[in-house]
Amino acid sequence: MKRKLLTILALIAMTISASAQMDNLSNMSAKWIRSNVRNASLDGGADMVNYNPAGLAMLDDGIYVSVSNQMLFRHPQHTFNFGAGSVMREQDGMDPFLPMLYGAWKKDKLAISTGVYISGGGASVNYPEGSFNTTLIGYSLLPLMAEAGGYTSFKDQYLEASSFYITIPLGFSYSINDQLAVSLGGRYLMGKNKTKAGLTFTGSPVAPDNTMTVDYKANANGFGGVIGVDYKPIDKLNIAIHYETKVKLDFEASDNAGTLEMESDGDKSRRDLPAVINTGISYQLTDQLTAAVDLNYYFQKSADWDTIWDPSNGNDFLASEVAGNCLKVALGFMYDINDKLQVSLGGNQTFYNYDNIELYYTKLGLYEVLKYDNFNLSLGLGYNITENIQVDLGLMKTFWKDQTIKSLNAGIPVDVNSAATVIAIGVDFRL
Repeated sequence: MKRKLLTILALIAMTISASAQMDNLSNMSAKWIRSNVRNASLDGGADMVNYNPAGLAMLDDGIYVSVSNQMLFRHPQHTFNFGAGSVMREQDGMDPFLPMLYGAWKKDKLAISTGVYISGGGASVNYPEGSFNTTLIGYSLLPLMAEAGGYTSFKDQYLEASSFYITIPLGFSYSINDQLAVSLGGRYLMGKNKTKAGLTFTGSPVAPDNTMTVDYKANANGFGGVIGVDYKPIDKLNIAIHYETKVKLDFEASDNAGTLEMESDGDKSRRDLPAVINTGISYQLTDQLTAAVDLNYYFQKSADWDTIWDPSNGNDFLASEVAGNCLKVALGFMYDINDKLQVSLGGNQTFYNYDNIELYYTKLGLYEVLKYDNFNLSLGLGYNITENIQVDLGLMKTFWKDQTIKSLNAGIPVDVNSAATVIAIGVDFRL
């Protein structure tokens, strides 16, 4: 009975994954990294497949291709004290590859587009010394381990996880006239999550050290629609909007290789990619300077993210309702120094409208990825090697304010802070 109870607690407690976060990405090209504004772009960058699909029909005839990669340097930290002294845990390592590929064909009034990119997740978690949640697991299980085998402590904590939503779109864009274009398409998503975590109980006078590990994958597939409009009332002004529907994702566990099965092979859990409406306005202030504003609104409350159990009252709540919706506002400037070189500067603010942030952070994995209000500042350049080849370089820095989020699971405060840097390089071709 005790062994059964111990196993059940471990299965519940070690639910750690990098997918335990708000999932939609906006950093999906090198051009976005260097400007933060792409929703109303009409410059011929093939990343318009993602940011302004209707605008593709406003371009000159030809084939447009864009390939880029981003390197992510993230340093989320959290500090806590279970009574044995303050402990700080920090993300280790970097994400060297976040590749994106876009392509479009434009002829007369019609454009057809596709690509392969990461629309959600997009990062890995690596805590080689463990984290708040692995420590919480250890302290939660220690009394049972002491009763079962005389264990007095735990060691060798670690956590590794990753989450990537690989996306393949297919879109059709049509220009009604020189001022108005529309688009309709769909996208296929493949969600791929991996989780590895563990710790070792030690100090028993009668039993050897007991290592508990979780090692499994969870994959999901889904389809969503995309509809867009681009309107250019005058030569200097462009307005664009496109809506991406919710994508239903049922993640199915597989390939369990740990000593414990957090989810048995075949078990499913729901984590939809929320719907989002993307709007943008671009205005040419002078012959050389263009300004743009983007606004993205993420309908997270309409997604299905399963439920969260509230340890303070024992009730279950819809996870997406607890998370609330999300808003991103961006401003960017592009300046043409000459026919070959353009420099850009931009920034955006993301607002996470939690209904109850402390309750949401009972989902294990949140203190490790840290999702709350932040500000991005970007700069970069685009250089035309030839008339049909452009190279983009971008640098983005993300800033979070220090914050304390009380753990409802442990009843203690957790001090969190984070910093992130993204370096991006991309090449655009026109054929």
